[in-house]
Amino acid sequence: MKGKDVILGLLLKKERTGYDINDIFQTIFTHFFDGSFGMIYPTLRTLEKEGKIEKKVIVQEGRPNKNEFSITELGKEEFFSYMKSPVMPESRRSDFLMRMYYGEYLEQSRLVEIIKKEIEEKKSLIHQLESDYQKWKGNLTDTQQISFDIGIAQYTAEIEVLQKQLKRLERKNEK
Repeated sequence: MKGKDVILGLLLKKERTGYDINDIFQTIFTHFFDGSFGMIYPTLRTLEKEGKIEKKVIVQEGRPNKNEFSITELGKEEFFSYMKSPVMPESRRSDFLMRMYYGEYLEQSRLVEIIKKEIEEKKSLIHQLESDYQKWKGNLTDTQQISFDIGIAQYTAEIEVLQKQLKRLERKNEK
């Protein structure tokens, strides 16, 4: 999945500003798609040049003008083509998991510290997802609900594994 596909999907629902799109990337999509202002605005410009979206400038008094984007028929065709294409295998890059792989080269105390920090990070991500869910739950489709449920389940499972392995490492240290 590319950023352009995600943005076209968001615009399929309704017109949005770059700020609106970024807000969704930082809340709803945060556990399964990495997007930022640095990706969003260049993608919007490209999609506009390709005729897949249109920009409407909204003049605001005493504030900068607001750009609102909408999808065109060409953009809809591209989005539905993406949706019909084969699902790509997931890719994952994890600095934490790479450090675990090479953990034999770390002092035990540093390893424990990294694991504890990762557990707290996962708990924070669950809390954020649950908070976002409370805001969005009235408007979620059944399939959007699945994405939230999977995010929470994955983080919960990771916490369980990390806590179990942390105890094992700490017991090993006591010997």
